[in-house]
Amino acid sequence: MRKHIITLLKIGIAILFLWYLFKSGRLTKESFIRLLDPKNLPYLILSAFIFICSQMLSSVRLIFLLRITDVRMKFAQIFNLTMIGNFFNMIIPGMVGGDIVKGYILTKNESGGRGKSSGVIVMDRVLGLFALLLIGGASVIYLSQGKGFVSIPYQSEIRSILIFCAVVIGLFLVLLVFGKDKRIRQRLKEVSFKIFRGGFLYNMVEGFGAVAKKRRYLVYTLSISIAVQLLCLAGLLILANMTGEAVSGVIPLMAVSSVVMLVGVIPVTPGNIGWTELIATFGWSAIGSNNGAIVFFYWRIVTMLCVLPWGLFYLYPSSRKGLTG
Repeated sequence: MRKHIITLLKIGIAILFLWYLFKSGRLTKESFIRLLDPKNLPYLILSAFIFICSQMLSSVRLIFLLRITDVRMKFAQIFNLTMIGNFFNMIIPGMVGGDIVKGYILTKNESGGRGKSSGVIVMDRVLGLFALLLIGGASVIYLSQGKGFVSIPYQSEIRSILIFCAVVIGLFLVLLVFGKDKRIRQRLKEVSFKIFRGGFLYNMVEGFGAVAKKRRYLVYTLSISIAVQLLCLAGLLILANMTGEAVSGVIPLMAVSSVVMLVGVIPVTPGNIGWTELIATFGWSAIGSNNGAIVFFYWRIVTMLCVLPWGLFYLYPSSRKGLTG
């Protein structure tokens, strides 16, 4: 009952956010009409292509991580898995629904010690968020030091975001430094065994720890994660050309958009619909643009259309084996 109440509450919040965006004129009927304008089709196609490329890189990252736990899968299988995960992230309340689905599928491909691949999925998500934190943190510094880029009322907010980024980055660096220490890993292994009694969750923690000790893999996958985030930002900003407003100051737009994406990770609504667009409204207004909600709304549509075929095929049991098995 509690779970259903929370879900309904999140849906209500999403409706409230969307109502505000339409009421304030941030989203209008013209926003939808532009999607059907033939002259905007090249922007949509290019943005979709960039998104697909970013997800291919995400698949390469996951392949690197899975090799540590001796889980071998073909690139096509991992790519399908990535797209299915994105689909469920967009339709399930919160932002981990896709990770649960991916973990479930990967567990079926493990020969022993089931649960290790789920720990890899957790690390995969951590690396993606860490890359976003790095880019977001750098963007906050840039925006706070730039001349006239950010309005004065937003200075305290960006300082709070910067502190949060610094704390999380510090924790990750601790993991990177001490993850190689055998004594620390053994101690954590003993503690997790006592807590989880050697079951699925224990194997999950062991899989997470196996990745932590391979610092070389972490560097490779973190580099891939940064490239993925930059590609997503590029695909997003291409859609700004559809608004009819002259796009000036690409670097400030990219910087503020990375901060929006960082704050938008907070699971406020199902798929964060309405929430991300609301944050984008205030974020882009700080650099003198009123099109933040529209551009992020277009990006949502592009990414949803890209992952929709994989999601629909997965919902049919007869198609699942061809996608992931």
